[in-house]
Amino acid sequence: MKTISPLKFTLATFAFTWLLLAIAILSGQTSQDFPAILFYIIGGCGPSLVAIFCVWRNFNVEQRREFWSRVFSPRRVQPIWWIVTLIAVPAAILLGVWVNALLGGMLPQMDYVKLLKAQPAEIPIFIIMMLIGGPLAEELGWRGLLLDAFQKKWSVAVSTIVLFLLWWLWHLPLFFLPGTTQHAWGLFTDMFWLFAMNVFLLTILMTLAHNSNNRSVLAAILIHFSYNVTLSLLVPYSVQTFAFITTFLALLVVGILATQKLSVRDIQPAKQNA
Repeated sequence: MKTISPLKFTLATFAFTWLLLAIAILSGQTSQDFPAILFYIIGGCGPSLVAIFCVWRNFNVEQRREFWSRVFSPRRVQPIWWIVTLIAVPAAILLGVWVNALLGGMLPQMDYVKLLKAQPAEIPIFIIMMLIGGPLAEELGWRGLLLDAFQKKWSVAVSTIVLFLLWWLWHLPLFFLPGTTQHAWGLFTDMFWLFAMNVFLLTILMTLAHNSNNRSVLAAILIHFSYNVTLSLLVPYSVQTFAFITTFLALLVVGILATQKLSVRDIQPAKQNA
């Protein structure tokens, strides 16, 4: 039985994504222009595309069945985690927006909400794009393969921190591609660091979800999806709004840890099938 090297997977994923994004950046086009948009979209699918290739190349039939069960089976996700992934995450974000407004901050302009309200036929397309762009495009790799591989070698805390750093660095080319949210934020701005903090908090939350739900990748996909949808419906928003969103997302993570009476390093991944 072959095993998947986390180092080789990481290098292949970064090479795939960064090469395609570099082509898009050097084209001088925005992420919405053709053909740069193709390199942007396909490059963003790097983690999952590389994961699918690795699973096909290295896993036997039983391992493949287990992997795809982790991705698609809702039975792995405990009822409380359906609430966390689909309700608590958006609620934390919206609570941050509400408290910010209550204290005199500006409300988000919600351009997407206005667009979808004017063109409701676009809602299914919006949902599909939000599901593919990020959740399905990334989580088969980050949580499907890499988190598992790291936790075989290191503690949960170390695995989470290393995965956070890789996930965050993987996004860096987006700050150089016009038309992306990251490019609009700019390098080393307040939004840049708040984004890093959000990636860190989501990494912790997805590790909790993964290890609490029989290594479910679907739980991570749902968290990623609900986070992306909620934020996308709010854009554009101010730095202060994003700071409050980050604060309440952090409170959610701390609250889950406190409720379970666990620390990140105490959470042990479920036993893996041989």
